[in-house]
Amino acid sequence: MNKGVFKKFVITCVTMVVLAALSVVLLADYMGISYSVAPFQLTDLPESALSQKEERENAEASCLVLRDSSQENNDIFTGHVEEVLQQMRVGYDITDLAGESVPDFSAYSTCIVVFQHLDVMGQSIVDMCNWVEQNGGRVLIFCSSDASPAYRYLCPYIGVEEGGRAYSSVNGMYLSDDFMIGSEGFQFHWDEPMSTAINIRLNDGAKVYAWSDDESRLPLVWSNDVGSGRFVVMNIGLSEKTTRGFTCACYSLLEDTCVYPVINASSFFLDDFPSPVPMGDGQYIRQTYNRDISSFYSNVWWPDMLQFCDDYGVKYTGVVIETYEEEVDGSFPRQQELERFEHFGALLLGHGGEIGLHGYNHLPLCFNGFDFKGEVDYETWNRREDVITAVQELIDFTSMLFPENQPSVYVPPSNILSEEGRALLKEEFPQIKTISSVYLYVDGQIEYTQEFEVAEDGIVEFPRVISGALLDQYMYWAAINTLNMYYVNSHFIHPDDVLDEDRGAALGWEQLHENLGNYMDWLYTSAPNIRNLVASDSARAVQRYDALSVERSDDEDGIHLRLTGFWDEAYLMVRCNKGKPGQVAGGTIEHIAGDYYLLRATEAQVDISIEGETA
Repeated sequence: MNKGVFKKFVITCVTMVVLAALSVVLLADYMGISYSVAPFQLTDLPESALSQKEERENAEASCLVLRDSSQENNDIFTGHVEEVLQQMRVGYDITDLAGESVPDFSAYSTCIVVFQHLDVMGQSIVDMCNWVEQNGGRVLIFCSSDASPAYRYLCPYIGVEEGGRAYSSVNGMYLSDDFMIGSEGFQFHWDEPMSTAINIRLNDGAKVYAWSDDESRLPLVWSNDVGSGRFVVMNIGLSEKTTRGFTCACYSLLEDTCVYPVINASSFFLDDFPSPVPMGDGQYIRQTYNRDISSFYSNVWWPDMLQFCDDYGVKYTGVVIETYEEEVDGSFPRQQELERFEHFGALLLGHGGEIGLHGYNHLPLCFNGFDFKGEVDYETWNRREDVITAVQELIDFTSMLFPENQPSVYVPPSNILSEEGRALLKEEFPQIKTISSVYLYVDGQIEYTQEFEVAEDGIVEFPRVISGALLDQYMYWAAINTLNMYYVNSHFIHPDDVLDEDRGAALGWEQLHENLGNYMDWLYTSAPNIRNLVASDSARAVQRYDALSVERSDDEDGIHLRLTGFWDEAYLMVRCNKGKPGQVAGGTIEHIAGDYYLLRATEAQVDISIEGETA
C-alpha cells in the first residue's frame, strides 16, 4: 500500500471513529441516558417555623384607615387597601365614618383616606392637615376626590394650585421612571375610559409620578411635602388585584424610608412539558420552517427555549402530562413512547430545571356535578379511587424516567381544580407540597385562583401571574405590579402556543420568540438581582415570606428591624425617598433601580444607617 493510499485510509478511519463517537454522544443525549439534577437552593421550613404567621396579623397599628361604608365602592376600596397593608406588614386600624368618629391622628404615623366624598370628615379634615403640617403625619388620599368644599380646603396642603371643580375621563397613564420597579418608559392605555380624575394644576413643589396619557397630562399620582409631613394623592381609582403593586408603590412614598417583606423569586413554567408531541403539521410551522410539529419542537422551539437558560439563567419548571387520552374509568395504561420524554426531560433537568406534575391526562381533578360554566367541556371523574390511581401512575411514570427528580409541584390542567380534588392531593400525596395555578381573577371564572401564601393545610400556593408569548401591555402591567408587591416573576407558556391562533400562532415563532426575549430583557434589567428559582424553591421562598412579621423603630442612628418568624434568610424591599442606605448589620443590601434597594436579612435583627437627607 503506497503512502498516499495509506494516508487516505487512516484519515477515513479516524473520521469514521469520530463520527461514531459523535453519534453515540448525540444518541445518548437524545435518549436522555445522561443527565444531572441541580440541588435545591432552599430547604423546606418545619411546621414550627410556619406557625409564627399569626403574629403578623396582630401587629401594632401604625396606620389609620378611614373609610365610609355608605359611599359607593367603599367595600371594594377598603378590601384592596387592607390586602396591600397586610402584605406590606403594616399594622392598621379601620374607622368607618358612617357610624364612627375620627380618632386622634397622633396615635398613628400614617393615614389612608379610602373614600371620595370628603365632606363627611367635617372638622377632622382640619385636624388631619394640622397633624401632617405640624407633627409630621403622612396621608395617602387613595382615590379621586369629589369637587367639594372639603377638597378645596385640602388643595393647598396637597399641592393643588388651581382647579378641583371638574372631572376628566382617563383612558391611560404614563408612569415616571422612578415610581415603580420596571416602570421606566411604561404607558398603560385602556381601550375605554376606566376612571375619572379631578382636573387640577399642581404647584412647583409637588412631585408627579403618574399622569394621563392624553394631551392634558393630568396628574394621577403625586406627593407634596407640607411642613414636616407629606401627602400622597392617587387621583385615580384602581382597586383590582392587578394593581396591588401600584397601591404599594403609592403607600411607599409616604415614608422617608419604607421597608416591607418580599419573596424575591423568578420562575418560568412549561405547561404540558414533557408530554406526547402532537403529530402532523402546523399551518404556520410548515409555511415558515417547512417542518412537521415534532421536528419543529426538537430542532427550533426547544433549542430557542434552552438559549434563554444560557442568556438569562432561567430555570424552567416543566410539568408533565403522560397522555392526552381521556381515561377516567380506572384503566390508566403506562405511556410506552418514552424517547421524547427522556430527551426533553433530561435537557430540562440538565439546564437547572425541575419536573413537576400536571396530570396523567389533561383532565382537571373535578368530580361529577362540577360546573364548568360553559367555559370548557371536560370529562369529570366518577370515583375518588380513579383519581388516586391516575395521579399515582403519573408519579410512578415520572420517577421511572427521572429517579433523581423529586416532583413536588402540581399545576392543575387548564388551571381548574375542585375543592374535592385539592383535598385529595393533600390527603393522599404528601410529596405534593406546592400548587401553582393562577393569580388573577375575573368575575365568573372557574380557574383556581391563589395568593402567594402558605395555605392553612400547609400546601404552598405559588400562582402564575402572566402567560404566553403575546405579552401585551396588560401582561407587563400585571408583571410590574407583581414585582413591586412581591418582587416576583411567575410566567407560564405552552409548547403548543405556536399552534393556537388565540395565543399568537399567526404571528409565527420568530415573533413570539422575540417577544419572550424582550420580556426577559425588561425583567432582568428592571430586577437585576431577582433570583432565578425552580417553582419548588420559589415555594420555599414563599414559606419564609409568609411566616415573617416586621417590627420597626427609627432613631438618629437609622432604622432598626426585628424580624419575627425569621428562619435562615428573609428579603425586604427598601425604598429611600430621602437619603440612601449606608451600613447594614444583620444583612446585605443591593441597589435595584431609582430609590429601590433589596435587603437580604441574615439575622433576625437588622440595623440600617441612612446617609444624607435628600433623595
